[in-house]
Amino acid sequence: MSVANAKHTVLNPVVPYTGPIPGGLHPGEIIIIQGSVPPDADSFTVNLRSSGTENVALHLNPRIKSGMFIRNSYLGGAWGQEERELPFFPFSSGEYFEVLILCQPHQFKLAVNGSHLFEFRHRVQDLSSIDQLEIMGDLELADVKLW
Repeated sequence: MSVANAKHTVLNPVVPYTGPIPGGLHPGEIIIIQGSVPPDADSFTVNLRSSGTENVALHLNPRIKSGMFIRNSYLGGAWGQEERELPFFPFSSGEYFEVLILCQPHQFKLAVNGSHLFEFRHRVQDLSSIDQLEIMGDLELADVKLW
């Protein structure tokens, strides 16, 4: 896929990054986050949110030092049930990564560096309300693409 086909692309975004998801999310759309983990990294966060509210439809929090990858949502002022199970931990200090988030009708599928990692069932039913991407913490971003 070329950059010209992307719905939205940001090259070398500054961290913390907050950007729009034009028109909100829909099944079949993909978010690609490319970057690297600095040598002294502790953790970073990726949030898919509804900009008009405090709601976070998908909260991703890889914790480099502990090797945990927390997934959750923040809806109606409360955190939901954390998900932590992983077949492997995909991030390493000082290493490049590519995160691919695929929005499907009933879940998000996430792959890192080309390997499927987990699914996260939608806790927000109106996917089009998910119109903002936030990325913060210990990482260096190369680019963010919305397909």
